[in-house]
Amino acid sequence: MATRSPKPSKPSSKSPAKSSKASKPKVTVRSTVKKSAPEATSIGDALEVQSVANKQQISPTQNVAETVNGSDLRMDQRNDRVALVFLGVFIAALFFVLGASFGNSQGNSLVDGAIDELVANSTADVDRGTLERAAIEGALKASGDGWANYFPTTTLESLNNLTANVFTGIGVSIREVRSGAIEIAGIQDDTPAFRNGLQVGDQLIQINGTDVQGASLTTVAALIRGDLGKEVVIQVNRNGSSKVFSLLTERIDVKSVDASQITSDIAYLSINTFASGTSSEFFAAFKSLNSSKGVVIDLRDNPGGLIEEAVSIAELFIGRGVIVSYRANGEEKVFSASNPNPSRVPVVLMINKRTTSAAEILAGAFQDRNRGVVIGEKSFGKGSVQEFMTLKDGSKLELTVALYLTPSGRTIEGVGIVPDLRVSNSEIKVKALQILGGLAQLGSKN
Repeated sequence: MATRSPKPSKPSSKSPAKSSKASKPKVTVRSTVKKSAPEATSIGDALEVQSVANKQQISPTQNVAETVNGSDLRMDQRNDRVALVFLGVFIAALFFVLGASFGNSQGNSLVDGAIDELVANSTADVDRGTLERAAIEGALKASGDGWANYFPTTTLESLNNLTANVFTGIGVSIREVRSGAIEIAGIQDDTPAFRNGLQVGDQLIQINGTDVQGASLTTVAALIRGDLGKEVVIQVNRNGSSKVFSLLTERIDVKSVDASQITSDIAYLSINTFASGTSSEFFAAFKSLNSSKGVVIDLRDNPGGLIEEAVSIAELFIGRGVIVSYRANGEEKVFSASNPNPSRVPVVLMINKRTTSAAEILAGAFQDRNRGVVIGEKSFGKGSVQEFMTLKDGSKLELTVALYLTPSGRTIEGVGIVPDLRVSNSEIKVKALQILGGLAQLGSKN
């Protein structure tokens, strides 16, 4: 989880330009743990139960015999106890041997054996680490988890920089699509990518001669970013045609929110990505604009990002209640709003087929809570929860562990958010203004 940015002031239900300062609402997460079923009876418990059962089978006549032949019976009992202890020790030893044997067989798996043979017998100079990485990535692909990733220790810095606000690069955000390809998800204005003609949707084929088809996001990001002034030669697939671009890296100050005044009383805010600090940037922009008749939130081509940032923005308009939830490993995690003074202005959200992940969660929350009208195209459909697992060498696996649910319990993964009104891209801004005009009229009558 990224560190949350300082909490900015929040607008009141009146026009943001006239609102008084209020602290940024705190995202509330409620967790409840469902207890698992009782564990199976252990070996020691089974032996104890058997011993009690044997004692309970002694009849009154046997008790009389014990009194008459006490010494012999006591000797038999001692022998029985010795035999029982011996049996318990034998079973425990057996399980220990079997467990050790199982552990050794796991450590010397078929994969390890195959890699040993390749390293020992290959005519080429084969690096064992490269083979192990290929084996792990192959296993992830075979698992069927389309969002699983492997991050070697050499790429962990790139992983941490994916949601950074400042970096050296060419000004693009990237994402992985279901086919495994890496495509450009967004391009920031006045950057090398923007000036050289790269486009959203371009699929990356090679970077500086390195084939990146099937590579992980962090690997691709590390190749694109680098020292200031580094030349980056990118080959892309654009609608079936190959194109090559040569760019020089620059210092990129990520601007995740673009804001403007559509009309004198309607604000427009486009969220490009959910990076660290996006919610603070959104609050500041929203407060500086006049939105007395409504606000348009543009989520088109948004690749997602930090879920906490999306929840904070939802909380500005949805004062209380569930924003999104998921259940993983028997534990339910709920992200809830807690804002005593949310904005009441009408809201229209614009989405398209490239609206992904956290952006879909934001649109789904507005839709389920009847807080805004969602228009455009059906969104991408990426609503799964990934968690990181650290391996013994410090490298990490990113695995899907759960599915996000909207406030009404809808699944986003593989389904997407269906807009309340389907609108073509060429007409979407005009339609947004028409809807806000109608909502404003309804509000005035009420």
